[in-house]
Amino acid sequence: MGGAAAAGADNSDALFINPAGLLTLGPETPSDLSFSYNSLLESSYLSYAAYAKALGKSSALAAGFVYFSQGAMTAYNGQGDPAGTFRPSDLAVSAAYARRFDEFSLGGGLKMIRASVDDVSGTTAALDFGGQARNVCLVGERPLDVGASLTNFGPAIKLGGASAPLPLALAAGMLWHASPALDSSLDVHLPVDQDPYVSLGVEAFLFFDQSRRKAAFRVGYDQSHGRDIDGLTGMTAGMGLDLGAFRLDYAWVPLGDLGMQNRITLAFRF
Repeated sequence: MGGAAAAGADNSDALFINPAGLLTLGPETPSDLSFSYNSLLESSYLSYAAYAKALGKSSALAAGFVYFSQGAMTAYNGQGDPAGTFRPSDLAVSAAYARRFDEFSLGGGLKMIRASVDDVSGTTAALDFGGQARNVCLVGERPLDVGASLTNFGPAIKLGGASAPLPLALAAGMLWHASPALDSSLDVHLPVDQDPYVSLGVEAFLFFDQSRRKAAFRVGYDQSHGRDIDGLTGMTAGMGLDLGAFRLDYAWVPLGDLGMQNRITLAFRF
């Protein structure tokens, strides 16, 4: 979906995007457990696990972690000679709570972040906030949802004698349910560490036997991916299979001459 998810974040994945989206869980599917693996560029990767549970009809809790590992890098001694290799890594452990007020939902989360580069490491904490409103208005007789999130609000992380600010980001967007089988999303992103950009996505559904089981086909565009990179960039595509108790999602993200990313998520509802 090109990263356009401020208004559409749902299930346990919402913990990392917009915690207000945890309220999509309800009495029929009170718990959601997801695992994701993202194959990034070269040998780097990102993986996460998240668990969310509905607390009745008006609130939800979630917890999870994200782990990022960069590819092996060469270490050098004081004379400039190679001295082995190391792998920089980052770990964030999160917890969040969300509450519904009629058609409006608010969520907030706290996460502890640890970064390691060779034998140097640092720790900090950050807050995430989010809100979603359902059925704000009708566009062409079809409902429109809106949402916004603020992520990574916290003090800089210190590694040895250096200090680096967290990637604070504000996102706001809308989700239009164009038909029972088609959704479209548009987000505006305001990150602190790069220029503003937009992302958009379209998701089409194929339902099985008039039940909740469905397949999804997705395309999107992320403006930030096309900057200063040659080749096919910006475009994203993916698909998903939702069988009620089990969910599988795949995303393909080309990054031009740099290569491509592949992301797969498995989730279980119970």
